Amino acid sequence: MNMDCGYSPELDFYIEKIDRNNAYEMATFHTHHKYEIYYEIEGTRRYFIEDAAYVVNAGSVVLIGENQIHKTGTIGDGPSSRIAIIFRPEYLQEICNSFADVDFFDFLGKRGNHLLNSISVKQQNRIFAMMQQMMSLQGEEGQDVKAANKMMLATLLLYLKHLCQMQRERGGDSGRVSNRIIDQIQSYISLHYAEKLTLTGIAEKFYISPYYLSRLFKKTINLSLVEYINGIRIKAAQSLIEKTDDSIADVAGKTGFMTTAHFRRVFKDATGFSPQQYRQFYRKISKSEG
Repeated sequence: MNMDCGYSPELDFYIEKIDRNNAYEMATFHTHHKYEIYYEIEGTRRYFIEDAAYVVNAGSVVLIGENQIHKTGTIGDGPSSRIAIIFRPEYLQEICNSFADVDFFDFLGKRGNHLLNSISVKQQNRIFAMMQQMMSLQGEEGQDVKAANKMMLATLLLYLKHLCQMQRERGGDSGRVSNRIIDQIQSYISLHYAEKLTLTGIAEKFYISPYYLSRLFKKTINLSLVEYINGIRIKAAQSLIEKTDDSIADVAGKTGFMTTAHFRRVFKDATGFSPQQYRQFYRKISKSEG
């Protein structure tokens, strides 16, 4: 995925298919004020979303809520292929207004729905067909084309919502990769992210070696310990930037970053915006929605 397209505020809707012959590892986690639907056509990937990791096989769908931290990584070195749809809820505003009692989006960000994998081949083919239809409209102009694309996306969302409900009722496997020690460490980090955290210090806290912790963390959730801590801190920083008038330096200090310069760099890598640009953009969105 071209992450710039995911970040770009002027793009309310974006769809892309990518085929890769070799292993691909996303360089860093990222987040955007948009929803994402990811369909694995071929291959197997590991997907990190918020505080959990999932194994994604061909025919599975990954659902990512608005502003949720995520990253995908390789499993093996074989070919892979996927389609990703990234969109803002405002893209479907007219349809949502027409069906005010229907929630088109809420299910996308729920933890139990991140990986939709208990679906039949027939259901997989239906999802893929709808995505291909939307792909076929790319580059075409006209109000009829725009209307058709929006209606297809709305139809796809309702179908995925239905499949998520069916998967929950069957008690389907969430596909989450879990480890007891890592779960405990994640809980610890979520409570202490504003403090100084180091690999050695956390390893000592849980009576394991730094080397073992580093390898186990990477193997379980496809992120280094530093990447994970930065992800938690960036989420907290986003909340402060959106909800307070704290200076950027204060936000950096309150979320555990040792220097403002380091905070700015990590924030830009994760969101596509500098902290100042993010505040301006978020407030512009909030004002337009109000």
